[in-house]
Amino acid sequence: MHEKQGLKFLSKPPKGKMKGLLIVFAWIILWNIIYQVIHGAWHDMPIANWAFFISVTIFFMQEELTYKARFVHTLVGGAVGLLLAAGLVAVYAALAKSGVSPLAAISVPLVVCIAALILLNPYLPVVFNNVGFCYFIVALIDAESAITKLPVYLLSLLLGSLILNLGCSGLLSLYQKIAMKKAVKAAEKQTQTAG
Repeated sequence: MHEKQGLKFLSKPPKGKMKGLLIVFAWIILWNIIYQVIHGAWHDMPIANWAFFISVTIFFMQEELTYKARFVHTLVGGAVGLLLAAGLVAVYAALAKSGVSPLAAISVPLVVCIAALILLNPYLPVVFNNVGFCYFIVALIDAESAITKLPVYLLSLLLGSLILNLGCSGLLSLYQKIAMKKAVKAAEKQTQTAG
């Protein structure tokens, strides 16, 4: 069972939490600088789009999961969200072309997609999750691109997950190992001085 916590407006972060957050912040800033420096080159390669950069935000919003689980949830859930958005647009176009009213043409596939994301989550949480919901909604901001740019969005999601998420989680794991070694050394030193 999850322990419910009350509403807190101010709290002291656990020891070491701020250093970890600073690593995440520095990593994001670094990649934004890299993007700005090579923007001209990337402008011709549409891989650096919202699907690339939103992956790191979603990755770190899933605090209850391990880094490995976050990576898989972000990658798989994001891909499912992108595929559902493309599917919704394709079904809508087919229904509208066959004479179905626009409201029904959008409502039917929308209800099916949302039902899958919500109702299948308890059975397949890696596949149907909040990450998929987020990618689904954002992809539909530009519905035409949900289909035409689907391969690019899927590639961007993959690269964003590999570069941003694996890179940053690797740095955080390294930081945690160093912090553990320091804690062990401090405990050993304290034991020696006490003895």
